Amino acid sequence: MTYYWYNFMPLSRGTAAAGFVVMLGLLLAANMEFTGSIPQGFQVDWEAILNLDPNSFVDSVKSWLYPSLKVTTSWKDYHDVASTFATTGSVVAALSSYDDE
Repeated sequence: MTYYWYNFMPLSRGTAAAGFVVMLGLLLAANMEFTGSIPQGFQVDWEAILNLDPNSFVDSVKSWLYPSLKVTTSWKDYHDVASTFATTGSVVAALSSYDDE
C-alpha cells in the first residue's frame, strides 16, 4: 500500500510523511507496532519511487523495518464490545458527542 501511495502521490515532503504515517497505521491495525526509526539518510518515499515493483521496495525496507515490528496482543485484554454495549442505540450513544444543553 505504501509503495503505491508514494508512486501515485504529488511530490512533496508533507505527503511523503503522511504516507509513512498511513503505513504505520496499517501496521497498528494488524496488531504490529513499529518501535524503531527510519535510518539516518534513508528516504522511504524515494525508495518506493526508484524501485520498479513493490517486491523490490519491500526488499529495500525490510532490513530495518521488520526487526522493529513488535506484534501486540494487548487487545485481547479488552472487554468485548457486544458485552459492554448490548444494543445499537447504546453504541451510538457512546460514540455521540451530542449535548442536551
